[in-house]
Amino acid sequence: MRIQLFYTSECPTKDLALDELRRALEELGLKADVEEIFIADEIEARSYKIIGTPTIRVNGVDIDPEFRDTGEYTASCTRVYRWAGSIYQYPPKEMIKEGLRRILKGGC
Repeated sequence: MRIQLFYTSECPTKDLALDELRRALEELGLKADVEEIFIADEIEARSYKIIGTPTIRVNGVDIDPEFRDTGEYTASCTRVYRWAGSIYQYPPKEMIKEGLRRILKGGC
């Protein structure tokens, strides 16, 4: 399993996202290294197809079940997550757990 966390220098929620990811992995009994990838500029954002940070991908699939690739990529901390009727600036643990289950079962 390959897990990537994309972030920018201006992103204060990177550590929150990483903490939620680690808690989700622990609660699911999964062990995996997390590759932390710094997005320095718009060129790298386009290269990785980042629509804002923080972004978590598992085996190349975005953790957010509502993710849609709009083709508008940015190296900024502007990502918004909607989960269980709330809005977050980082993916919450329960979203991450659901995403891990979905992706590891082969669903996208």
